[in-house]
Amino acid sequence: MKAVADSSSLIECSPHRVEDDRFITGQGRYVADLKFENLAHAVFLRAPVAHARITSINLDAVRESEGVIAAFTGLDLKQAGLRPMPCLRATNSADGTPFNAPERYPIAVDTVRHAGEAIAVVIAESEAQALDALDVAELEFDTLDVVVDAPSSRENAFDWEKGDRATTDEAFARAARIVRLEAVNNRVLISPIEPRGAVAVHDHELNAYTLYAPTQGVHLVRTLLAPTLGIEPSKLRVITNDVGGSFGAKLVSMPEQTALLFAAKACRRPVRWLATRSENQLTDIAGRDHVSTAELALDADHRIIGLRVETYANLGAYASALGPSPPTAGFAATLCGPYDFQAMHLTVRGRFTNTAPTDAYRGSGKPESVHLMERLIARAGIETGLGPIEFRRRNLIPARRLPYTAASGYIYDNADFASVMDKAVELAGWQDFESRRRTSESVGLRRGIGLGLYLHTSGVTSQELSRVKVNASGFVSIETGTQSSGQGHETSFAQLIAEKLGLKLNEVRVFQGDSLNAESGGPTAGSSSLQVGGVTILRAADAMLERAKDRAAAHLGVNVDSITYERGYLYAAGTNHSVSLFELTAALESRGEPGCQGEAALAGNILTIPNGAYVCEVVIDPDTGSIEIERFVAVDDVGRRLNPQIVEGQIHGAIAQGIGQALHERVIYDPESGQMLTGSLMDYGLPRADDLPMLEVYAADIPTTNNILGMKGAGEIGCIGAPAAVMNAVADAVGHDKIDMPLTPEGVWRALEFPELS
Repeated sequence: MKAVADSSSLIECSPHRVEDDRFITGQGRYVADLKFENLAHAVFLRAPVAHARITSINLDAVRESEGVIAAFTGLDLKQAGLRPMPCLRATNSADGTPFNAPERYPIAVDTVRHAGEAIAVVIAESEAQALDALDVAELEFDTLDVVVDAPSSRENAFDWEKGDRATTDEAFARAARIVRLEAVNNRVLISPIEPRGAVAVHDHELNAYTLYAPTQGVHLVRTLLAPTLGIEPSKLRVITNDVGGSFGAKLVSMPEQTALLFAAKACRRPVRWLATRSENQLTDIAGRDHVSTAELALDADHRIIGLRVETYANLGAYASALGPSPPTAGFAATLCGPYDFQAMHLTVRGRFTNTAPTDAYRGSGKPESVHLMERLIARAGIETGLGPIEFRRRNLIPARRLPYTAASGYIYDNADFASVMDKAVELAGWQDFESRRRTSESVGLRRGIGLGLYLHTSGVTSQELSRVKVNASGFVSIETGTQSSGQGHETSFAQLIAEKLGLKLNEVRVFQGDSLNAESGGPTAGSSSLQVGGVTILRAADAMLERAKDRAAAHLGVNVDSITYERGYLYAAGTNHSVSLFELTAALESRGEPGCQGEAALAGNILTIPNGAYVCEVVIDPDTGSIEIERFVAVDDVGRRLNPQIVEGQIHGAIAQGIGQALHERVIYDPESGQMLTGSLMDYGLPRADDLPMLEVYAADIPTTNNILGMKGAGEIGCIGAPAAVMNAVADAVGHDKIDMPLTPEGVWRALEFPELS
């Protein structure tokens, strides 16, 4: 197994993203850009309280306001037959107790469960008129007790377990040392550039709906929305054009979409809603929000023999469509990391609170467990005296042991964890760090260095179906169920087929985002677009070529066994006869026959194990607690890199998100009222360009054998690995690890001045 030395040397083989010309010239087509005749506008009346019974909603004055077409309450929608939103990941407790979740209607019917929950929708000729009409709504509530954190909640969703409790307890009983850590994984907002929004259209003759919305895959959203309307999925078409970022925010259906579809039918007009940034802050699904206790059992040689974890997971007010999955299956998948032990037990206590629901956010449980494990590993290095590198080296899975079945049940097919770590440590200049620390201390500054290893179990199952079609006009089209939200699918998928067929990149076009054209498909999620969509597209190209060879043989009057294909042409061996794919398709279509095309469904193993090592070096001003990240070195194994420039862009962005969580981001609710105190970007701290260093990104790639591309997932790895590296660096600078994210200057100052209170 040979690793690529440095991806920077491969940038020249990365064609520019074909979609970027459209984006940078303002030609993107987002929901706000779409034009519809007779378009009406919706706004939502939001609950001003976090938990209350609705005793009265009077919309009479609203309906009489200028420009108002209609106004509906949650009770109106329920009486019209709309149904609760489904949860696809209902999770039972370990003792067999069934999953428990409150019903979630598109608009609250009788009880408000979080501040900002929709309690009515107003449809008007203009957005301004709908907003004005909200002011005359008459509301009455009976307020109820509020809970905003999972450990305090008595509203259980599940108590879920993973692993072998008896074996783990036995390991702890014979341990020579037990290392324990308590940590908080802070709730964060996803904050894509483009807020949520949608346009709903109803065809009264066909009694069919169309939803135009930014999504991560039209099929999952259709699957979730159709039951709320009481219709078959075939009666709902979902169309996604360009998407201005998602990271999970647009993965699943949201209540406003059902309400808009209902309103479009009731008003007999297309209806559009565009969220404000404040609405996004209040109502978008959030990520993370765990409170955990973790313990390592070590033998006398400081080797890990057992891991025990208990986590409280805040699900928010409702069970979102995939909400129970990140803290359970997602969290467990990477909890064991790249370490060699077989006794593990995890307990996850899912709890409902009076906060916005949580669901999958970039990494979907993996950033949470990797952060917890890598901080626990760092503490073990200190307590054993081995230090962060030697303790890890002693416990990493040796390359010769792969494929390796982890205690989590996942099979790691190939990797060289020790080599990746050693490369990161060398490139970061770890051996000279103490000299740099002394220089900083001489001028009154604190310097720290931190290491974080990660792995990701990338790949999600789906019903992917892809088509490759030859167009007689001179291009090949790809139809896929996956959906780009900025990742570069139009370039990457086109590269695959251009390379496969020997065509130019501009001779391949990618079509996505329409549930009518691609009958089935999974969402873009889990760092799996190439393992799922890419592999399926290549198989569809193979099917197309087989059909083309058969048709070319008939067209040229030769035996099919004599047909060969090269760079867009089909040749008859032993003759000077040939026909291009485009000519052949034109000839077939002129006779009323289907042209050259092929389709394929997903097949094979889509699991991959990307992994890496990140080193962060920080300098802290002890007088203010301010942190400067001076260096951040990332070494990643993502298998074969189809387009290294796109891969590095994905890693850069994800590392920035991970640093943001570590240093800046945290959703804060008032514990008494349940009101969000970080309701705007004035209060919620997203990372800015000057918060980040020039990231140093290197490759140590070993192609996977689990798919024909040799590629491992890359989209989420940065935010999986970055938080722990940052936290371990700050802990090293501060002198102790009794710290939690986000590390604000005030928090760091207190950790320095009052370590006994940390």
